[in-house]
Amino acid sequence: MKAESINMLSNAAIFSSLLLISLIAEDFGASPSEIGLIVASYSIASFASSYIFGRLSDIHGRRFFLITGLGISAIACTTQYFAYDTFTLLLARIFTGFASGIFPAALLAYAYESKHRMNKFLAWGSGGWGIGTVIGGIVATAFTIHAPFLFSAALMALAVPIALKMPFTKEVKMSVPLFPIKIIKRNISVYAPVLVRHTGACAIWVMYPIFIRGLDGSGTASALFFWVGVIYGINSLTQFIVMNRLRRKSSVLIPWGLTLSIGTFISFTFCDSIWLLMPTQVVLAAAWALIYVGSIKFIMAHNKERATATGFFNSVLQMSAILGSIIGGLIIDWTGSLLAPMWLAAGMAFVSLIMYYGLKNYQGLGSRVHGLGSRV
Repeated sequence: MKAESINMLSNAAIFSSLLLISLIAEDFGASPSEIGLIVASYSIASFASSYIFGRLSDIHGRRFFLITGLGISAIACTTQYFAYDTFTLLLARIFTGFASGIFPAALLAYAYESKHRMNKFLAWGSGGWGIGTVIGGIVATAFTIHAPFLFSAALMALAVPIALKMPFTKEVKMSVPLFPIKIIKRNISVYAPVLVRHTGACAIWVMYPIFIRGLDGSGTASALFFWVGVIYGINSLTQFIVMNRLRRKSSVLIPWGLTLSIGTFISFTFCDSIWLLMPTQVVLAAAWALIYVGSIKFIMAHNKERATATGFFNSVLQMSAILGSIIGGLIIDWTGSLLAPMWLAAGMAFVSLIMYYGLKNYQGLGSRVHGLGSRV
């Protein structure tokens, strides 16, 4: 259970730290596009470090990058507490994003190579997300809007001694090129559709707490923090339940997840109260659980360079967050509507579904042609 515990604690730390960023940035006077940039800054840094350290953990082993990444992340989370304007918040988010990209690929590869059931391992990450968001909202309500940063730092610090006790006796080190084109091609039917779908989703998330505030009739800050935590908590709890039950192949899970995403993003536009928003979180959670578990299963089964491949997948998710955060902020600036990114996300999820089948069929055709050639 050590790997699951670290996955839970680190996800709780990351999401409690992320929970109220848009509201804090708005308090500092940031515009929607500036909020998008601040949110994207975390993902830009994590995009780089996820691939760099995923590759290095295949080359040099998992242990060092797991322990070091968790320790640096605890320090980085703490720096966010001391941000006092948009610029210092931007710098703190960059540091936190870079630090939090050091260890996840090593942890994922370790879990798979240690024969953990991946759906259950990933479910604990979603459980951590729920703990982080719900308790983060409570901490912000009880203390200050900045208090969840210290809570997230404590969670990261708790993961370090657990990592120190994990056995790393069967590590396989390998040579991986700096830019692994073969790995990208091998996984493109997962990477590309997830990039498109998740970009649309992140265009929503950048201003989601502000959207929730518009649905909250009380108008008080404490109520807002509570409801943001509850909404995110429903999502993560549902993911935890669904992921624990997913045993189907990736070829079934991914397209169903993309299809559910289309309907979920459209349904957001009809929510005019927090109570109506809650059921959408259940469907949204199921959609992402299907996509995420399906993607990780595919990557683990089709690659021996598992840390590199999952590191690149994490970079894909961060690239989506970068693009989505910037696009979401700009669209809201242009249209003046928080609903515009939701319609965009639904359209992008539809495009990603078409891409998935197109790339999957293309890869299948390529494999058959290659097989015929080898027999000749």
